[in-house]
Amino acid sequence: MAKKDYSKLEKDDLLKVIEKLESRKKYGLIWDEEKTKEQFEKESENALPVLKEVKGKEIKTDLAKPTNILIEGDNYHTLSVLNYTHQGKIDVIYIDPPYNTGNKDFKYNDRYVDREDSYRHSKWLSFITKRLRLAKSLLTDEGVIFVSIGDDELAQLKILCDEIFGEENLLSIVSRKSKATSNKGNFFSPSTDYILAYAKNYLLLSEFDDAVAQTTDKYLKLFKYKDKRGKYNIVSLYMPSLDPRPNQRYFITCPDGSKVITPEEDKMFRWIPATFEKNLKDDRVVFIKTKTSPLIDKKGNQAKWNIYTKIYLHERQKTGMKPLTFIDMPNSVGSKELIKMGIDFAFSKPRQLVEHLIRITDKKEDIFVLDFFAGSGTSGHAVLNLNNIDNGKRVFILCTNNEENICTDICYPRLQKAIKGYKAPKGEKIDGLGGNLKYFKTAFVKNSISQDDLKIRITRECTEMLCLREGIFDEKKAKSDYRIFEQSDRVMAVYYAFERDGLEQLKKELDKMKGEKVLYCFTLDPLGLDKNDFADWEGVSLEPIPQKILDIYEQIYEY
Repeated sequence: MAKKDYSKLEKDDLLKVIEKLESRKKYGLIWDEEKTKEQFEKESENALPVLKEVKGKEIKTDLAKPTNILIEGDNYHTLSVLNYTHQGKIDVIYIDPPYNTGNKDFKYNDRYVDREDSYRHSKWLSFITKRLRLAKSLLTDEGVIFVSIGDDELAQLKILCDEIFGEENLLSIVSRKSKATSNKGNFFSPSTDYILAYAKNYLLLSEFDDAVAQTTDKYLKLFKYKDKRGKYNIVSLYMPSLDPRPNQRYFITCPDGSKVITPEEDKMFRWIPATFEKNLKDDRVVFIKTKTSPLIDKKGNQAKWNIYTKIYLHERQKTGMKPLTFIDMPNSVGSKELIKMGIDFAFSKPRQLVEHLIRITDKKEDIFVLDFFAGSGTSGHAVLNLNNIDNGKRVFILCTNNEENICTDICYPRLQKAIKGYKAPKGEKIDGLGGNLKYFKTAFVKNSISQDDLKIRITRECTEMLCLREGIFDEKKAKSDYRIFEQSDRVMAVYYAFERDGLEQLKKELDKMKGEKVLYCFTLDPLGLDKNDFADWEGVSLEPIPQKILDIYEQIYEY
């Protein structure tokens, strides 16, 4: 490969090269980004993404339930749109991106990447980095992202996510038994994959809670003791620690009068002395004689006692149980469900896996769940089922391309069957879970030399984006200058014209309507709307368009 001649670069281009070299991190991932441009970047040059609804694919079963979203298109463009409509609004993200095994599971620029490709990892990193950076800005401050991955890119993805989300925000690397039986592989038979869990800001995150695990027979059998309070299990008071805590290393008097203590400064009791005395009086401490105690007596000899604390079943069920870092849920569970639904797709993650991940975050029930590698629609099915179980109002947003018709022939039919119900191959009738769905496709507004012309054209094409942003979809009136939408007790109007002649009529229409109202109004002025035009408008919040959309896109695209 010929060496680049930097002497021929213009000053500005040379400065960019220098800045890039200076900014390179001393530790982290470095790959050849220039050699791994994606096809969509070339195809969408000087074009900005918008959404267009496919009307014939809308599903409505219950107006009281939330409207879920399926978007067909490259997920980079979809994430760009969502950065306007849902920035800072997504509570949980689950994605199952290509694992880049080299076995035709990852297509880059319309070609599968195999193991012999010298830019194999660079292509994958370029691909996933662009999308994870856009996804981060979508999360609420308390948001969580789960990323499924296999052996081939686990190490690279961990370092990349540490950089994007912050190493301190890594919640766990969860191992999952992905294959019930397997005898493939050269030295080991692969049977697990992984889920990287990151928080937007772990300091704001509530503890995870696996309430379902506390109802299983396996869990209940742990509580094998019983007293007047009820069933309980015991846990050692002794624990090792990474940092010495002198106030948690002290002598405790055992039933025979001997005194015991932890053996070293970095070994301690879980409670400080005051907490121990309080629980001792409350009959929550258990002394057990043993030949293998981790404690020592006053002379430094191995103690004859170990000390435990009681954990009561009824109290633990109230306070919650942290989820394990291992999940036994093979892919065959997902495959069997799709077979039952009459859908031919062999690579689906189990619906129960996504339900588990959503549930353990212990978030409120009216949350946004995003999956921008939607595939067969597992995440959407999981949200529908959870809502059906607890009457929740979670909303899913699924994004997928239509490569090999996966959106039109697999994902959408699955969601349709899950919502409306279906008949299994053996004739069993499966009731629908209920819910509503809107189907959108990405489209583009071509850029032009005139910024004013671009503003006019993107205003005319952004209506579906505004509906998605507000969650208001039912059109009530459409005129050449404006359109009005309504959903439950909320109203949205969009005014498209540069001239203000139609505002008076629009105001009359809005005055007739009840509920919370918002008006998106076109203006060429990047500073916003002229307040004089709306001096007597009451109970209507104003939003100028399209400048805020263009501001978001300017951060993402170069146009």
